[in-house]
Amino acid sequence: MHDRSLVLYDARGARAGEIELDKRAGAVARFGDEWLVLADKQRHLGRVSAGAAPSPFAAGKGVIGAFGVGRDDAVAVARGGAIELWSRDDERRWSTSRASAGGRASAAAFLQVVVARDHVVAVGEDGALYFLARDKGELLGALRLASTDPPEEWRLVHVDAGVVVLALGDWLVWIDASTRKTVRRVRARAKVVELAADGDHVVAAIDDGFVQAFRAATGEPRASFAAHGEAAVAIALCPDALFTMGSDGGVRAEGRETLDVAARAASPVSSVAARGGLAAVGDRSGRVRVVEATGGELREVGALAGAEGVVGLYLAKDETVIAAGTRVVMRAAPPYQAPRPIALKAPPTAFAADEAYAFSGTQAGAVDVYDLAAGRPVTTYALSSDDRITALVRLAGATLVVGTGALDGRVLVVDVAEAKVVHRVSPHDEAFGVTCLASDVRGRIVASGSDDGSVALLDPQKGRVLAKLRVAETPTSMAFEPSGRRLACVFADGTAAIVTFAQKGATVSDLGVRGASHVAWGDGLVLGFKDGHAESGDRHARPSERPAAARP
Repeated sequence: MHDRSLVLYDARGARAGEIELDKRAGAVARFGDEWLVLADKQRHLGRVSAGAAPSPFAAGKGVIGAFGVGRDDAVAVARGGAIELWSRDDERRWSTSRASAGGRASAAAFLQVVVARDHVVAVGEDGALYFLARDKGELLGALRLASTDPPEEWRLVHVDAGVVVLALGDWLVWIDASTRKTVRRVRARAKVVELAADGDHVVAAIDDGFVQAFRAATGEPRASFAAHGEAAVAIALCPDALFTMGSDGGVRAEGRETLDVAARAASPVSSVAARGGLAAVGDRSGRVRVVEATGGELREVGALAGAEGVVGLYLAKDETVIAAGTRVVMRAAPPYQAPRPIALKAPPTAFAADEAYAFSGTQAGAVDVYDLAAGRPVTTYALSSDDRITALVRLAGATLVVGTGALDGRVLVVDVAEAKVVHRVSPHDEAFGVTCLASDVRGRIVASGSDDGSVALLDPQKGRVLAKLRVAETPTSMAFEPSGRRLACVFADGTAAIVTFAQKGATVSDLGVRGASHVAWGDGLVLGFKDGHAESGDRHARPSERPAAARP
């Protein structure tokens, strides 16, 4: 739409015609071979087509705030706190308000409405999703979704049958209208500003100017591409093409075949280690990059390969890289051109090392120990009969801390010289295992992350819990700042944060990243990402801090 005209485009994005409008339009939808147009503060929709004078549609007493057109051209209209359903022949089938349906009288309006096969679904100004029976307009129930984004910024579309998709911030939520239950959740690369869908695809316009496509049936990410310099202000999904309009009025058309292209294959970062200004970044393909932080950027200074599916990394004092893959441990000194392998007895589920030995956790609940200089195994610690080893951290002296996937979230402190467990600690909730471990430089505090959504701070020498912090998501990778006063955490949803410790408690600062997978902390913070790249944490500003829930 351009001011008071409706401009038509063909599947190649070429201008194909223009229809003059009586008033400036705010929304438009295809209606068979015609279009329905909503102008500001109007009590009817405009029914327009090429070569014909506009005519009113769905006229009523109240101002129309939103409307939606179904696949069979049934039209749902929202007037304040009421919903109406109209036939293609401009006959009103029913009208339902919350009060007339037995609900509590409310001045809250409906902001968006879509027509599904058996339901009409609407977004309320009060932050709820309302479900009505399409045949008689009966109000069936509501679903309230917690979101920090205001309902005015949500986007609702009908996918197929009784499934709708709601965009809240950077989340896409698939909802079954019949059960009023969430089917799946998928995270977009950033905040979704516009949304379109049909039975094949859900397509989101992102506020960074990108467009992301997802399979409608599964939520599987497909194509992702830059459409405009800034976020699209309008998006339409047609049988032959996807149309997007930028803030400058420019229209771009993409053939439907481009939407189903799989996202470029990437090898996610699977481990990061740092010492001083040097870091090692390993990915699932087995490649390890050695990088140096310079001016907030990471510059590659070496690389090695062969540790397929890198599980863990260690940087020695002489800058030798120890990399554990699924079958071997690789050792390479600068310039990292002649790695030496050590065959592993079993695929590692966790890894740690020091200057002399490598420690490999296994699915069977044991830790295999390898002599790095001799290149051979030396012993095995049989530690947990309940579940696999999920995390390892090597402390100064003779201490190894072991996290397990056991149902009591057990952490074991092992004396490696005596080959025995000296402490057994269960810092997490019943039925939740340990997901990651980290220690400060001096080994006085160990942080244990768990899928109960907590970080426990432990004293490894005394085998006791010092404090427990509740966080918003499951921690999957952690690293202490060298001073020990801050802890970097990467979470299961790909976000990252810094926990800062003080005498009166702890605060959490979100780093504002998405898609993170691993973290390490040398002279600076190093983040690895699921798309295979790594960044210096200095690139990310920290927003205002919030308190972390903590208890002794």
